[in-house]
Amino acid sequence: MNKTIKVKIYGVKKQLISSGCGCGSGNKKNSCCNSSKGEKKGCCSGEVGCNNKGNKCCANNEINMSKTIGDAYKELREYIKSSDVKNNTELKFIDIDTINSQDDEFLRIKELISSGFEAPITVVDDIIRYYGGISNIYIYKDIKELIE
Repeated sequence: MNKTIKVKIYGVKKQLISSGCGCGSGNKKNSCCNSSKGEKKGCCSGEVGCNNKGNKCCANNEINMSKTIGDAYKELREYIKSSDVKNNTELKFIDIDTINSQDDEFLRIKELISSGFEAPITVVDDIIRYYGGISNIYIYKDIKELIE
């Protein structure tokens, strides 16, 4: 099937990811959990890339405190580009500091961030899925599931 899945990342390219590797830490609303059904699923439950020293989803099992949202987006783009879903994926980065849109989705993202959810916010196939980081493997799995 030739279905194209749209993945949009909302954030500020130069902003540092507070968890260091994109998957939540501390007591802020900052996690790469599935928020589409109002439930939180932890990052590391035996998934590839889990660091057993904490609840982080770093692909290289290291914490990089200088990674920006832009860096994480580039890594996601390269990850998808080298995967089997590359022809079924449309990736887009929306810089929330440089765009002033009245689009419903954009306004919802701004509202989420104002209420304490940390950027980046990931939208897959028009559903807000993740916040506070970019998990390449979870986004890949979402795309794979949606095209099958």
